[in-house]
Amino acid sequence: MKKQIFIGSESFEELIEGDYFYIDKTLFIKELFDNKGKVTLITRPRRFGKTLNMSMLRSFFDIHKDSYTLFDGLAISQYTNIIENHQNKYPVISLTLKNVELGTYDTAIERMKTLVSAAYQELLYLHESEKLNERQKELFYSYYMRRSTAEELQSSLFFLTECLSKHHDKRVIILLDEYDTPIDSAERHGYYQQMIEFMRGFLGSVFKTNDYLEFGVLTGVQRISKEGLFSSFNNPMVSGVLDKEFATSFGFTDDEVKAAFDIFGVSDRYSEVKNWYDGYRIGGHDMYNPWSITRFLQRQEIENYWVNTGSVQVLKDVFHMGDDRLRNDLAGLLTGTPITMSLADQITYPIKYASTNTFWTLLLHAGYLKPCNGAKGSWFAAELVNMEVKDTFTRYAAEWLMEERVTVYDSIREFVAYLLNGNLEGIESALNDDILNNPSSFDLIQENSYHMFIYGMLLSLSGNYTVHSNHESGKGRSDCMIKPTDKNAAAVVLEFKHIKEDSLDLKAEAQKGMEQINEMEYISSLQQDGYTRIFKYAIAFRKKTCEVVMEHES
Repeated sequence: MKKQIFIGSESFEELIEGDYFYIDKTLFIKELFDNKGKVTLITRPRRFGKTLNMSMLRSFFDIHKDSYTLFDGLAISQYTNIIENHQNKYPVISLTLKNVELGTYDTAIERMKTLVSAAYQELLYLHESEKLNERQKELFYSYYMRRSTAEELQSSLFFLTECLSKHHDKRVIILLDEYDTPIDSAERHGYYQQMIEFMRGFLGSVFKTNDYLEFGVLTGVQRISKEGLFSSFNNPMVSGVLDKEFATSFGFTDDEVKAAFDIFGVSDRYSEVKNWYDGYRIGGHDMYNPWSITRFLQRQEIENYWVNTGSVQVLKDVFHMGDDRLRNDLAGLLTGTPITMSLADQITYPIKYASTNTFWTLLLHAGYLKPCNGAKGSWFAAELVNMEVKDTFTRYAAEWLMEERVTVYDSIREFVAYLLNGNLEGIESALNDDILNNPSSFDLIQENSYHMFIYGMLLSLSGNYTVHSNHESGKGRSDCMIKPTDKNAAAVVLEFKHIKEDSLDLKAEAQKGMEQINEMEYISSLQQDGYTRIFKYAIAFRKKTCEVVMEHES
């Protein structure tokens, strides 16, 4: 039965009690016992269901709740041993740090005090507990009233576990959601060192040799540990995007998406949606971002949903702060060439925008990259996750290219117009006399660089055209393709060649590119779509000069 989608709620109880759309992830509870550790850190991209799963854990374990009806009929209910021995049997502290994104250290600490105070307020009955002495009650009230210093605040969660454990005579479960948000925000706003020192004490005090702790679960996007953030923990179990543990507990599997599409009557859109939103590879499983799928089910329109849910500053920064090698590798990603990387054990701050494994690891954990099919070993090829992510990268690349080339914007506009009108002389003049020789152009050192360079300029076209990179057609993929909305207008296919040797003739190499266009039948998809006017261009580049060969189909 089709259920209403409730956008914005990350409360398990709210979704179940309201009978809203929910994909059952309660077997995450069983997995926690199967892979039990004293402290478990699970890293996943944004909007991958972390907060909802933490809410579900709280509903299941919290001693203050009676959640049997909530879980009735869900997957975990078949495991009666877990239900009888663990459901609603533990004091639980649940805290999310996702909103600790402030511009200064002092304002961030004040926000932390507010969050801790709210946790204490939920447990205010402890202030009257006969099992706490007067000193403990006084300290409890001080945290509740936000009177602690930053140094005292570091021990606030440990002290709360002590109070709960003494009152209930049970060890405590701690659920800490989005633990890395304050650290990431601090790095972006310039107070990283202060925040990392605070968080080391805040986390270390409660997760290191804490006799009051039953177990703890932390979630976040990145594993941050350069300064020993986790070295003081008792051997935490870490489950990242490449690990098999909890692989399908976060995100939607292909079968789950198919089942949801059947319920919502959109099974005919499955292939289209899969092409746009599928592609996350978690622990060897192909997964979908839940946010993008639920938004599609609600609106039934293909849009860029996920990347609009949070900060994408890292994408903006790579084009402005990255070195030439990094930008060239990013150009390769956008134009279909994977990068080769090795997974860094941890993310180190401050971020260096160079072509390093640390940077690629950051993008992998953040949900922008995935291992290529069949990638194995310590070094592996990685590519952009899906069309949704590629669309975002492309948009920021186009903005950067236009900003960098503002002095030749008129030449870029003329160049694109020449392509659409088959003006060979104008194309060569715009490239050789103005665009390629503009001082702001980044180093053009590989074919990827030229490919992205031209692709970025083509993205300046209006909404009457769609621009494709590495579009499948005929017997292969053309480098770039321009498809007008009006089938009577001219379509364009481009093939690029990069020539390093001075001895080779550029015109002859461009002609080889044209032979490739014809032999591989790159225009066949355009012809099948009903285009009758097609311009074919092969461009051979050497440094900051080029030769162009053109043919016209009509």
